[in-house]
Amino acid sequence: MAEIYDEAKAISPTLFPASLPAAAFIKPNLCDLVSWEHGVTTDPQWIPVLARELRRIRPDIRIAVVESDAIGAYKTFRSCDETFDRLGYTRVAQECGVELLNLSRSLTVEIALPQIPFAVRIPEMFFEEFFFISVGNLKVHPYEHMTGILKNSLGLLPEANISHYHPYLAGLISALHRLCPPDLCIIDGRVGLEGKGPIQGDPVPMGTIIFGDDALATDVTACRLMTILPEKVPHLRGTACDLQRGFDGFAVMGEMEPRNFAFDPQRVHPQILAKFANRRLHRKSEILSNRWIDRFFRFKQEPFAFLITAVPRLLRRLYARS
Repeated sequence: MAEIYDEAKAISPTLFPASLPAAAFIKPNLCDLVSWEHGVTTDPQWIPVLARELRRIRPDIRIAVVESDAIGAYKTFRSCDETFDRLGYTRVAQECGVELLNLSRSLTVEIALPQIPFAVRIPEMFFEEFFFISVGNLKVHPYEHMTGILKNSLGLLPEANISHYHPYLAGLISALHRLCPPDLCIIDGRVGLEGKGPIQGDPVPMGTIIFGDDALATDVTACRLMTILPEKVPHLRGTACDLQRGFDGFAVMGEMEPRNFAFDPQRVHPQILAKFANRRLHRKSEILSNRWIDRFFRFKQEPFAFLITAVPRLLRRLYARS
């Protein structure tokens, strides 16, 4: 692993900056209790390699691996601490003096994000200065087509059950990227995952690792490696639109050997998208109904005061449309 990183650094010497802040957080992909050889999770051996490089630049830097509790593939709760232990992170962290942080136990704040119809809880620590490393996998996804660096940031949310966010993933992922963009992106594609994804599927030997300093460019490169059009990945389209960027304009050094990653033949993708669209429609209907119910009772209780505020607002909207 160390040799792979050193080779990448020789190709691109600026993978790490000349100086670092007091803290560095590493976010692996730990979506299930499956070892990295199956292409599902991140190899814990990345931690000593990254810790070594960080301490070369700043010996006193605080290094922490961050992850949250989760609801697993079979809708069962899984503690982040159990995940750390069973996937080998606890042992590796002790050996190289790195912290393990369960974000589900961290202090949080609620913020409003565009396109998300409810408040989102974010750990307070992400509003401080730190160097952020995201280590993802080369995997297909049933309704996002692929998952790499950008989607890996969903693990920064402290909630174990994030299923209520799924109909709004593109907007949420884009917002999380603007809030906490990775400084170093690594997609470990030694073993990829095709089929159903992102947990159940078939491992694919690829022997490729992608390093980058830009999450969108790194994921676009991963798409090309899997022969997936970036335009078909909703959260890549959303992030590119919010950043006012396209899917080109960055350099790729080194050689790629693309392989066509197969999707699950059950064709669940249209079904899931239809369900999400239905949930968004119900949510909008609920918000609209509650808004008119609120207006009715405000008018009933204080009709004069309601009209004083409502009529000018209505006139402004009519004027703006004309």
